[in-house]
Amino acid sequence: MLFHLPAYLLTLFLSSTMKFLLLSLLLPATQAFLAPVRAAFSPLTRSAAAYDQEQFITESKNMRLNHLEEQAMYALKISCENYENAVFPNAMIAGDVVITHLLHRMGYLKSGQAKIMCVDTFHLFPETMEFLKTIEKAYEFKAEVFCADGIAVGDKTGYDAKYGADLWKEDIEQYDKVCKVEPFGRGLKTLKTDCMINGRTRWQGFERAWIDQFENAPVSASIQRSFVKHCS
Repeated sequence: MLFHLPAYLLTLFLSSTMKFLLLSLLLPATQAFLAPVRAAFSPLTRSAAAYDQEQFITESKNMRLNHLEEQAMYALKISCENYENAVFPNAMIAGDVVITHLLHRMGYLKSGQAKIMCVDTFHLFPETMEFLKTIEKAYEFKAEVFCADGIAVGDKTGYDAKYGADLWKEDIEQYDKVCKVEPFGRGLKTLKTDCMINGRTRWQGFERAWIDQFENAPVSASIQRSFVKHCS
């Protein structure tokens, strides 16, 4: 055992020396390689002067908004330039006004490549139809307005006389059919709609969480129409 001890110690010494030399040679190269990686993926370890959290948050939000705007404009371009009668049923809520703004900015309202349709249920907020006039003027278009069958647009007295002022309380299903479903379908048919743009978004409930931007859905027994959605 004593005879072999120096050889054993020498082996350990050489082994340790080689490891040290190897690490000495590789460490600088490894550090140089990892430096830009650390700089890119570890912003929180940098000094406060090099990393501004508020700026990062703002830039991230702007990146997402730009992406969503580009995505919406792409969907509108496909809709208006690949179909002859693209129609946007506008309920004049915030999201619908955004779509109206984009349609105007892209020139589709002026060119007539997209038409805007509205349904007057005669039970909207008093300001709603006045607001329609405001955006018509601002975005230079004229909406196609539809209401209950056999009633002139804006004739609430005529509606009350024919269907009853309290129909929405007495028979909600009939009210929905008379004031929403029938005029909506008649509007699409009258405008010969072959592509309907709508503002459904994925955050509006579980059933809409996975909707695609484009889908083919039956509107009648003989017609398949293309529906376009703007998702977030």
